[in-house]
Amino acid sequence: MTDLMSRPSPPGREASAKKLGVRALVVFYVSSLVGTGILLVPGLTERQAGPASVLAWLALAVCSYPFARFFAEMSAWRPDAAGLAAMVTAGLGRRPGRAAALLLVATYVIGNPVMGIVSARCLLGLLGQPDGPVYPIAMGFMALSAAFTLLGLTAGARVQAASLVVLLLGLGGAVVVAAPRFDAGEYTPFLTNGWDGVGIAVVTAFFSFLGWENVSTLADQVDDPARSYRRAIRWAVPVVGLLYAAVTAAYLAVPGDEPVVITALLGASLGEAGAVAGDLLALGLAVVATNAWVLGATRVVRAAARDRILPRALADRPVPATVALTLAYTAVLGALTLTDTGEELVLIVTSSAFLLLYVAAAAAALRARGTGRALRTTAVVTLVIAAVFLSFAGTGLLLALLLAAGCAALTARTTS
Repeated sequence: MTDLMSRPSPPGREASAKKLGVRALVVFYVSSLVGTGILLVPGLTERQAGPASVLAWLALAVCSYPFARFFAEMSAWRPDAAGLAAMVTAGLGRRPGRAAALLLVATYVIGNPVMGIVSARCLLGLLGQPDGPVYPIAMGFMALSAAFTLLGLTAGARVQAASLVVLLLGLGGAVVVAAPRFDAGEYTPFLTNGWDGVGIAVVTAFFSFLGWENVSTLADQVDDPARSYRRAIRWAVPVVGLLYAAVTAAYLAVPGDEPVVITALLGASLGEAGAVAGDLLALGLAVVATNAWVLGATRVVRAAARDRILPRALADRPVPATVALTLAYTAVLGALTLTDTGEELVLIVTSSAFLLLYVAAAAAALRARGTGRALRTTAVVTLVIAAVFLSFAGTGLLLALLLAAGCAALTARTTS
């Protein structure tokens, strides 16, 4: 049977001949990372590790470059909308590659709705109804972002770029405005829950650093991938790392227990008006990030359908894949409602599943032929860091392994 990597990827068929360049890649990188993660996750990690959670964020900011470089080299070596799964196929074979592709789809489907939840909470905060129907509104936001993908890559990049500049300026401004309210006493006691708490916080915060692999799904639509990806991460990695470190450190220094970062920063200094402005900025960032992630999910779904892992009808045109994803997101949010499961568990499972995929992709890069020194070196670093992070995952790792086993069983049945 024809190898996964040798077939052209259908997700680019409807796109114009114009390719994405360095600027567009930087936009997709930053919008994939800076969004719901920085809005919601610092509050969760503070509960897990106290002020010492800032160490988790700093460690991840440093480790993000090897991850980003690995996926940039991977995309340059073999551009394919299947992303991580394409690398697994190239190095480990067809069956592991199909299992990785299905696990990647499942992880997008399970994890992306968290962004809709954040958007819903921001909207309800603006409406003065914090106890309103979060999950039904989240379903609407996920459907909105799914519809955004129908604009196509070029038009979508322009919209993302304009929105992102405004929102990043607002985020930076929130830190500056909140500075007079910083209280060093908020950092004591520092190591509230010991180093185990910091380890758990690393896994949770890792959700905020997911996104380097998301942009690899665009590789077949990028002009000169080898040059463009490498140049893009030189800008994107420092921007994301510095922004995360500054925003998290500022959030931890502000008194109060407001879970949404921007709302906490602006509310502390500007009162009720600041809280409203914070909710508006948070909503904008959440929507921009959700757009980027749903776009990545759509391309992964269509690539999996191209290779007959999912129904072939999802590969031919963008609308069927968009509808299928919308229904899947609705089902996940419905399940969270029925089981009364919070987003913290979803974040840990999603992070753990992506870390498993990182390990598989890195191992595949070391086995594949003709990968080159840069890809192999960054694969070794990625493999080591991902394995260390997984050692702290606990229940999240167990659930991610069960999910991976289910995907392997399903794909083995279809190839037997």
